[in-house]
This record gives sequence, C-alpha cells and structure tokens, in this order.
Amino acid sequence: MVCARRSGAVSAPVSTMNEQSGVSIGSLYPDGQVNGTAEDCRSPLTRQLVDYWRARLPAAGGLPRWRDFVLMDLYAIAAFVSVKDVVDGGADFRNRFWGSGLTEGLGFEGTNRLVSGYEPEAMRLAVMNRYAGIVATGQSSMARGHFVTLPARAHLTYELVHLPLWGADDRVGHIISAYHFGFKAEDARG
Repeated sequence: MVCARRSGAVSAPVSTMNEQSGVSIGSLYPDGQVNGTAEDCRSPLTRQLVDYWRARLPAAGGLPRWRDFVLMDLYAIAAFVSVKDVVDGGADFRNRFWGSGLTEGLGFEGTNRLVSGYEPEAMRLAVMNRYAGIVATGQSSMARGHFVTLPARAHLTYELVHLPLWGADDRVGHIISAYHFGFKAEDARG
C-alpha cells in the first residue's frame, strides 16, 4: 500500500478511487486492459521494480525519492525502465531516463522527450491521464493487456507499472516505470 500526501499531510494508504473526484483511476484507461496498482503486478520484471521501490518507502510514511534510487541496482531490468520528471505540477512529463528495451518495444526513442509530444494522440492522452492520476493521488498504477492506443504495437502483450516518487517538496515529482513486453498474466505463477 502507498501513502499519499493530501492537504499538506501524509494520509493513510490510498485506494484505487480518487477520493477528491470520485473517479476510479482504472476507469480512465482504454478497454482491453487490466488496471490496478503495484499490488496487482504479476510479472517478475515489474515486481522487481516494485520490491526495490517498496524497500525505499520511508518508515515515517510518504513516498521514496528519486535520490534514493541507484539505477545500477536495477541493472538487470534497466533496459525496460523509464523515469519521468513531473513538469509544471503535472501539466506534462519529461523522460529523464529511457531504457533501450523501451525504444525497441514501443518503436520510438523517448529520452528527454515530453509526453505531450507522443504520437498517436490516443496513446498520448492515455499516458497523460494515467500520469495525472498518479500525481493527483500519489498511488501506483499497473496495466496489463495489449497496446490498444498504439496500433503498430497492438499485437504486443505487456504488463507495466508506474510508481510515484517524491520531489524535493514532498509532492510527486517523478514517476519510475517498468515494462514487461510479451508478458501474459496466465503464464505467471503465484
């Protein structure tokens, strides 16, 4: 479970419901996907990042910070990891780090790229909505399925996880993600 910052204080663990808007975080995304939180990850690759992130959760509550992460600790999965910086409180997101496996899997190089420049539009809007939900709630996000918003990759199955990281001001300032391409949940054990 993740604790989020609301109204200047760290709250209890949050659910998959955005309490301020009453909108289920999962309802923001396309059909054909399973949506949830880090708790729902089944891929060994995404779970590795989730375990690393959880090990850095502060004992006093809140979220880990980007400065608590050492990418070399994630060497085995780094090709499938991205780190986004939150721009202007969530108006946009810039790829600080983009693993080479993401370029191959998604078909574009994302290093230093703004999400607002992603194409096609359906993918850009889905990604922006997902990240905006993470910034607003401070909770993780998991998706599993096919790339329905990326027609050239619609055949590709995946599981991904996005995990919030606090910036210097105890607000979500970064999002670290892992993507497992070719993953099918029915192949997972446990």
